[in-house]
Amino acid sequence: MMSPVAECLIAFVFGSVVGLLVQRSRFCNTAALRDAMLFKTFRNTKALLVAMMVLTIGFTGFISIGAGNPMRFDVGLNQVLGLFLFGTGMVLAGACTVSTWVKAGEGNFGAVWALLFTFIGMFLFSLIWFFGEIIAKASFSAVRWGDDA
Repeated sequence: MMSPVAECLIAFVFGSVVGLLVQRSRFCNTAALRDAMLFKTFRNTKALLVAMMVLTIGFTGFISIGAGNPMRFDVGLNQVLGLFLFGTGMVLAGACTVSTWVKAGEGNFGAVWALLFTFIGMFLFSLIWFFGEIIAKASFSAVRWGDDA
């Protein structure tokens, strides 16, 4: 078991290395797809595919050895709508969230605004999610109670 200080140091080093790589490579998910469709350049698209392969293999290995706790999600129209809205927001912002962090760190004030409204959107969604769960549980109990009668 590691001490909290050691965990923080490892997280700091890992975050610094990843941040440096992202900042120097100008890697962006939105740009990878945009460049492939509009400009027929595939440099970032290849990097995106390699990252997806590495993450898939790592996630599968992590779950296979029993170290992870897989979560079950119901996929529906709400996810499609949410992904569309998120993608539209990232296109309007001109970058994905990761490169928006990099741009904000470099002093781009527009990126700071994009991050601010990303946080506001996440906060509002968390409220909707929380109250939606409460309403769903209450309506499920009412339907269940009605079935028993």
